[in-house]
Amino acid sequence: MNNYVGSIGSSYMQNSSDLAEIENIKRGAKTEKEQLKQVAKEFESIFVAKMLNEMEKTVDREGSLFQESKYMDNLKSFMYNDIARTIANDPKSSIGIAKQMYAQLEKTVKG
Repeated sequence: MNNYVGSIGSSYMQNSSDLAEIENIKRGAKTEKEQLKQVAKEFESIFVAKMLNEMEKTVDREGSLFQESKYMDNLKSFMYNDIARTIANDPKSSIGIAKQMYAQLEKTVKG
């Protein structure tokens, strides 16, 4: 299973917390299927965070109460990552990418 986890390159990671989460999955999962399920959820959370970041770019900032700065951008990034993990881990709010990935890939893993 480590080949699945290892194939998620650092170029796809938004920040060090994503990389740390993948390392936690490597250490914490007992079976390959459990590890695959966790990696699929993490992939969905990264996808949703990217989607939220891109959606945020379309917001009109004219007359905004908050000035744009690198600090505000970092705060938004952390906020979107947290929202995305919440969405991906809740069966009621998940967009279904993790479930589909798991269904497709579970045939290729043992136990």
